[in-house]
Amino acid sequence: MSDLQNIPEVTRVELQPQWQKVQQNSRGRTESKAREASCSTALVGNEYREFFVSLDFKLAPEGEWINRARIIQAFRDCFPKKPVQDELFINALGKHLRNLFPDGTLKKRKSLYNVTCEQLSSTRWTPVMTNKKRAREERFGELQNPDRCRIVQGKQEGDISSRYITELLQLSCAVALVEHKLFPDAKELSESFSAFNAWREHLAGDFRGDDSSVTVVSVGDGTTPRTAALFAFRTKFQCVALDPQMDPKEYSIERLQSYKAKIEELRISARRVIVVMVHAHVSLATTMRSINSDSGTAACIALPCCNWYAKINAPNPVVPEYGDMGVLSPHRTVRVWKNLPCGDSDGGKST
Repeated sequence: MSDLQNIPEVTRVELQPQWQKVQQNSRGRTESKAREASCSTALVGNEYREFFVSLDFKLAPEGEWINRARIIQAFRDCFPKKPVQDELFINALGKHLRNLFPDGTLKKRKSLYNVTCEQLSSTRWTPVMTNKKRAREERFGELQNPDRCRIVQGKQEGDISSRYITELLQLSCAVALVEHKLFPDAKELSESFSAFNAWREHLAGDFRGDDSSVTVVSVGDGTTPRTAALFAFRTKFQCVALDPQMDPKEYSIERLQSYKAKIEELRISARRVIVVMVHAHVSLATTMRSINSDSGTAACIALPCCNWYAKINAPNPVVPEYGDMGVLSPHRTVRVWKNLPCGDSDGGKST
């Protein structure tokens, strides 16, 4: 089969701009509030104001407050058979208190007001400063929640390896990689080489390096197509790099395509596919929906980072996830799958 038949087909799709989504959501919330306000069963206007007037609010002594939940409960105790909507009640309460104390003496902290009345006496409240780091440790233990963030630290200084820098120096394509200025620093280089090593160690038996029908799709490749280019130089794979921050310049590297786009904006069709996600800020499920292959499945190599560990996960990995100490970053967890459903199938479900 000719190489032309192996070239992946990449098409763009029109996505609704984010500002339109925000505008539609805002309009929907406004219309919903308007319907609630016109509901015949809701108590509004004079009935609320008459209740507030009957309480005869006064300013509380310094450092004392009333929680508005107590005022709502007092209303329900007085009128147990009359329905009340909390949001409308709170809005009416705030308006009444601002009109009652227009000189700026009214203070509000979260759900507290510095007012008091005979029926509901104010109480002293002292803000508690929370040590967020200690609270997380008490909740999740000494390590961060492993479903959100997986930082693999070396036990000793010597655990961190420079193996990928050494590997680069031994490559015949090293000069070309440097001349194209693909890697801005050693950290980015080590991450791309780690993804290549994951293919070499765990997927090369099923996706041979001389098989030109295989397409590597590098999602979130950065400002340069660094990971995709590494595969293009070292294998016969077709390679596609994409990132919303991608430099649109032409790199003139054989079998490499690069796109300044999010994965959601593209539909990529190829015979066989390996998806590579090196510190990509997108979920596995979203990525797999944009990929189509002849078999309806794709392999995947992922190095998650930040808070994407839970969303870049799926059952049945080729090997248990591992920490690659050759990666010059604390986010060095590597995950590998061989057959993840893609395209219109229900693929890439996170666990």
